[in-house]
Amino acid sequence: MRILIVEDDPNLRPLERELLESMGYEVDEATNADDALAMLRGDPDIELVMLDLGLPPAPQDISEGIRFLKEAMLWNHTIKVIVVSGQGHQDALMRCVEGGAFDILTKPFRRAAVAASLERAALYRNVGKQLRDHGKKHPVTVVADATSEEGLKLAREEVMVKIIRSVLVETSFNVSESARRLNITREHLYYFIKKYGIDRPAD
Repeated sequence: MRILIVEDDPNLRPLERELLESMGYEVDEATNADDALAMLRGDPDIELVMLDLGLPPAPQDISEGIRFLKEAMLWNHTIKVIVVSGQGHQDALMRCVEGGAFDILTKPFRRAAVAASLERAALYRNVGKQLRDHGKKHPVTVVADATSEEGLKLAREEVMVKIIRSVLVETSFNVSESARRLNITREHLYYFIKKYGIDRPAD
């Protein structure tokens, strides 16, 4: 897997890169949320992200890390995001899970913990790819409010949006091929794209 490190600490970032490369992974780097999102949208080969929650312009806060997490998962829900953070309080952990984090590692982390997390991510990636290739199934994780009809409706819509966006990303936004894979007409797909505001990223 290609891995993107999103870390603003100039001392820690090269250590993380060295660790991942010693395990045989190809590694890219970004120091802020906007650059990292641009790299994801421009390079479909990046399948996993190691994300530090504290990013500029507010490195002492988790808001930028959470923003990146949510936007990355909205862009491509099949990507695996491993959160690496010194933040150990419950609120931060809950927001990471709600945002779609695959795993959470607390600094300082051990090599064995990183290796195990990456192996799990690779396993999930491979199984998910097999499901999509052979059964046209798209595993989707959604955190929903099940106490109301409105919450369930929003959850159903979120599932639909994630599946449509995932197929569009896989086909590089080829509408004809995406419609074929989704087993709907091109007209229906254009309707959903417009309804849910699914935009192709600028080149």
